[in-house]
Amino acid sequence: MIGPADDFMIHQTHEPVRFAGTSDRRFYDRHFLTGHSCDGAVFFLLGMGVYPNLGVIDAFASVAVGDTQWTTRASRELGADRFDSSSVGPVGLEVVEGLRRLRFRVAPGEHAVSLDLSWEGAVPAFEEPPLFSRVAGRVIEQGTRLIQTGRWTGHLTVAGQRFDVAPDTWWGARDRSWGVRSMGLQREPAGIAQAHGLARQRPPLWIWSPMQFDSRTVHFSISEHASGEREVETVRQVPTFTEGGPVLELSAPEHELKFNSARELLDGSSVSFRDVDGTRRTVTLEPLRRAYLRAGTGYGGPDPWRHGTHMGQNWVDSVSYDLADEAVTARIGPTHVLCRMTTDTGEVGYGTFETQVFGAYPAYGLTT
Repeated sequence: MIGPADDFMIHQTHEPVRFAGTSDRRFYDRHFLTGHSCDGAVFFLLGMGVYPNLGVIDAFASVAVGDTQWTTRASRELGADRFDSSSVGPVGLEVVEGLRRLRFRVAPGEHAVSLDLSWEGAVPAFEEPPLFSRVAGRVIEQGTRLIQTGRWTGHLTVAGQRFDVAPDTWWGARDRSWGVRSMGLQREPAGIAQAHGLARQRPPLWIWSPMQFDSRTVHFSISEHASGEREVETVRQVPTFTEGGPVLELSAPEHELKFNSARELLDGSSVSFRDVDGTRRTVTLEPLRRAYLRAGTGYGGPDPWRHGTHMGQNWVDSVSYDLADEAVTARIGPTHVLCRMTTDTGEVGYGTFETQVFGAYPAYGLTT
C-alpha cells in the first residue's frame, strides 16, 4: 500500500520505503510529470530520478511549443545521503505534501528552459498493477508505479518566451515509479537470454493514457500482441478529491485508432470500455499537440545521454529538436499526444495519450 513517504526518492527496493535491500545496478527511483495548456499551445515533460547503485541523480525539463521541443537536463553524483535527492544543478523537485503537492523548478540561467511550477493532485494517487517480468530465470522488470492527475500553477519560460500557468487551464498527469528497470540505463550483456534467443518479445501495441475530466480521471492502459492477446489491460476510474468515492475497476477496453505513415495518432481515433453499469462508453480523441519522449530526456533516441550515466558533478546541458522535420520526429518517439477527449455523453477532458506501435500490427494495416 502506497503512502505519502513514497513520493520521496529514498526507496531501496521495488517495494515501499519500509522494505530494504537490492544491489541490482538497474535500481531506480523516479518522478515523471506531464503538463499542458488546455488550448494545446504548450506541452511539457518533467523528470527527476536517482540511481543509488550507480551513484547518479539526474533530471530534465522538456517543453514543446511552436515547431520546436526544447530540453534542459542536468546530472551530478548522488552521494551517500539519500535525502539529498531534491536538486541537481538548476533543477529542483520539492515534495510539499506526499501524494498531493509538489513543486518543480528550473532556475533561470543560460539554458533553454526555466520554470517554477506547483503541482496539486486532482485525484488520489493510485497504483498500477505490480510490474514484474522474468526471462531465463532473471528478473527483467520489477517495480511499483503510481498514477495521478492534477493541475499546475506558476510560470515557465522556454527560449525566451514566458507563459503564466493557472490551474483552470493547465492540467497534467504524473507517473511515479521505482524498482528495477533497464529503460534509459547503460546496456548490459544479455547473457544466456541472448545466447538462446530468449529476448523478451515486446507487444507491438502500447497505450497509456490518464484521461482527466472535471469530476474524475479514467486511466486507460493496454499492451497488446498482434494476435490480440494482452499483457496489460487496465481501466480505472478515480473520482476527484472533491467528488470523493472509491476507485472503480472498469472492463473490456477496446481501441479504434488511426495513424499516419509515421505511425502517429490522428484525429478520429477513439477508445472504449464497459462502465460499472455494463454500458459501453466511447471516448473520442482529438490530438492537439505532440511531445516526444526521446527529445534529449535520457530515454534513448539519437541523443547520447541516458539516465544514470555518470556525467560528472555539475553537468547541465540544453538541446532542441525541430518538430516540423519528419526525419527528426521519426527518431525521437515514442510520442505523448495531448488530446481533447470527449465522451459519448458529452463530457470533455484532456490528457496525454501515449501510444506506440512497434513492427507488424495487421489490424491497423501495419505489416512490418
